[in-house]
Amino acid sequence: MTNEGFAGWLGIATRTVAYWHSRPDTIPGNANQDVLNAALDRVADSARSRFFEMLSAGRPEGNAGSGGSVVDAVSAAADSVANDSLLLSLALPHDSIESLQEDVRLLARSGGMAAFDVFSSARRLRDEARALVERTRRPVELADLYVIIGQTASLMASTAFDLGHWNESAALARASTQYAGLAGHASLKAWTYGLQMTLANWRNEPDVALTYFARAMRAAPEGEPKLRLRYIASRSHALLADAQSVAEVLKAARHDRDMADSRPDDLSGSVGGEFAFGEARAAACAAAAWLDLRNGEQAAKCAREALEVYEALPLSRRPYSQINGTQIDVAAAHLHMRDRDGAADALQGVLDLPAQKRNVSLTGRLEKVGRLLTTPAWRDDSEAQQLAERISVWLAETSARPLS
Repeated sequence: MTNEGFAGWLGIATRTVAYWHSRPDTIPGNANQDVLNAALDRVADSARSRFFEMLSAGRPEGNAGSGGSVVDAVSAAADSVANDSLLLSLALPHDSIESLQEDVRLLARSGGMAAFDVFSSARRLRDEARALVERTRRPVELADLYVIIGQTASLMASTAFDLGHWNESAALARASTQYAGLAGHASLKAWTYGLQMTLANWRNEPDVALTYFARAMRAAPEGEPKLRLRYIASRSHALLADAQSVAEVLKAARHDRDMADSRPDDLSGSVGGEFAFGEARAAACAAAAWLDLRNGEQAAKCAREALEVYEALPLSRRPYSQINGTQIDVAAAHLHMRDRDGAADALQGVLDLPAQKRNVSLTGRLEKVGRLLTTPAWRDDSEAQQLAERISVWLAETSARPLS
């Protein structure tokens, strides 16, 4: 139930239920405990049994402070998408598919939305497309709907990762690749393989990422799809400490950039947003690769290039997660260059982010900066240790955590 629905069923104020969700360790007062006990007595035996099973199992590991509702929503959605079976029947009004395509386009471009809001919206659109699939046998309509389901599953995978649900994210990414294959959409298939590469890199499995890279390059159209894949592969080579391969793959990407100018990509052009890979993301990806190789000067140069592009966008279109992630990379680059003040300046906006806009990508990067500040180069610097303490507090207050 929604907060409003549950509050109405209990006969209490909606704000009370919202308070319980936001503070899961709260112990309700005696009157509300009586209301909840009476409600539990009214539910079916199966629901009551599930309640006590969940109670005995305790809160799932890795979910401290985030509330069970997010875990259940992400896990259930991943299961329903990854284990889907399609039943086909009737034809559809054309405008219903066009409406979904427009909604996906708007969602993909909503760079300022919090991760769970994007996840919830993508899941709703996916469910609508899935319902339409059951009403048609027309190949053209099915192909369009498979693309929509693949795109929404990709957005769900990306935001499930940001929420710290890596296994569910991987399942959703695999499903999105399968839907892209069903639709015969080469650009979307290449994009979803790139997402799987990114997940593997974050798991510190660069060999797995490069296996996906080989598959993806066979499927990817020339131009921007291959450009994006090479930049993600540069991260994989950097994790393997292979500076020569990083330089080679970035050099090869120049050809893809030239091709992108003459062969526009349908996914990037028609949908854009999360599915576009422009100069900013390319530069940010290169910055991360140089950081993994501990080359602070090159990393700072690339990160600044990315920020210049992002800051030229209208305020409503600036992707806060990518911008703040790049700022953290700027800070790390300055620490490699022994510039503590430059690092502190770069982190100022990040450390002021509200809790709902903190995600795994940011916490993972910031943890790396925190570890840099514990190295002998900074251990005796009092101001560096004050910065490390601020980072530690930020991380302690943030529920979206990377896997350890």
